[in-house]
Amino acid sequence: MIRMSNLSFAYGEREILKDFNLELKAGETVMITGPNGVGKSTILRLLAGVLIQQSGEIDHGYPKGTDPRQKTAFLPDSLSFYRSMTPLEAAKFHAGIFGTEPSDLELAQKAGVDLSRHINELSVGQRVLVQMAIILSTDPELILIDEVLHSVDPYLRNILFTELIEVMEEKNPTVVMVNLNFHDIEHLAGRVIFLGREGIRLDESVDLLKAKTRRVIAEEIPSEYPVLLTENVMGSRHHIVYPFEKKNRRNHR
Repeated sequence: MIRMSNLSFAYGEREILKDFNLELKAGETVMITGPNGVGKSTILRLLAGVLIQQSGEIDHGYPKGTDPRQKTAFLPDSLSFYRSMTPLEAAKFHAGIFGTEPSDLELAQKAGVDLSRHINELSVGQRVLVQMAIILSTDPELILIDEVLHSVDPYLRNILFTELIEVMEEKNPTVVMVNLNFHDIEHLAGRVIFLGREGIRLDESVDLLKAKTRRVIAEEIPSEYPVLLTENVMGSRHHIVYPFEKKNRRNHR
């Protein structure tokens, strides 16, 4: 069990999280979504130890004295990872830090990545696969994936998801993914958390979420509808209604 208790974090005077609380069960897969600027990536960086909260506590559930970073794999959205190295050099360097064997980069090899090229010469999708192969080589107990997979083409994304599923089945890590296309990962995630400016607005299992949520396409929507999110899609206004109740069904057919 991972517990984030009463966390507060700000970039200068810009407050991102205030008295934020979240519990993650061991072995569960969670998707965190919501509009920009509400703290999704900040939560991952706090869990990864890249950022330190101004107040509150994070308990990863490890024995006292354990550095959580040694048990965490973090795929950030910046992809600034070892860009001046080749994948093989980066794998060796990373293994030296963690005291493990270098990744064989099988995941990258499956996608035909040229391991002799520098990482900054690879495509975005290839860089994602290289970085994922390296961070998974330490057998992490916590895997954090920021909103980067939207830039990976479907072929490479399928390779990555196949590898991730194998790791999940074999090692049963806790996995937290931010702001991905829900339809891409609904077979992976068991829980969805929607963040708003005021904190967590929705925390549901995938099955319950699919049963209780509807997308209503209309310029305007009755005020009694509990609208979670409104987006403009191809010139139309899409309203995500949660929970979508019987009275809404009567009003909208």
